[in-house]
Amino acid sequence: MNKLIKNKLFGPVIIFFIIVNALCLSFSTWLDEKNINHSVLLAANFILFIITLTACYIYAKSLAADNAHAFVRSVMMVSFIKLMAIAISVFVYLIAAGENRSLYAVAGGMLLYIIYTVLEVSGAMKVNRQRNVKN
Repeated sequence: MNKLIKNKLFGPVIIFFIIVNALCLSFSTWLDEKNINHSVLLAANFILFIITLTACYIYAKSLAADNAHAFVRSVMMVSFIKLMAIAISVFVYLIAAGENRSLYAVAGGMLLYIIYTVLEVSGAMKVNRQRNVKN
């Protein structure tokens, strides 16, 4: 993997992960007062971070393929896998938390899902565009 791919794909995701963790830890008391469980947000952020790093790795591998459709298939596959993983995580959390669940934290996790998806797809599109210009 070359430096361009690492910077465009992995860089924004890692920076966003660090920022969200810092904000959740810094404002944990305020979040808890607003009925937003900061631990749930941190867990959602971690799960999304791991899935997104895996997605970026799959994108990088698909960009190396000669078949142009491989990239599109990888985007669709990763989006589906990520959505299913998050749906299962939310379902498990809601069952395990019972009456102590934080629906606002779940909504925050879904917002994080959207932001991570935008970061990964925009990074992959930038790398793909620059790769096509070179060819």
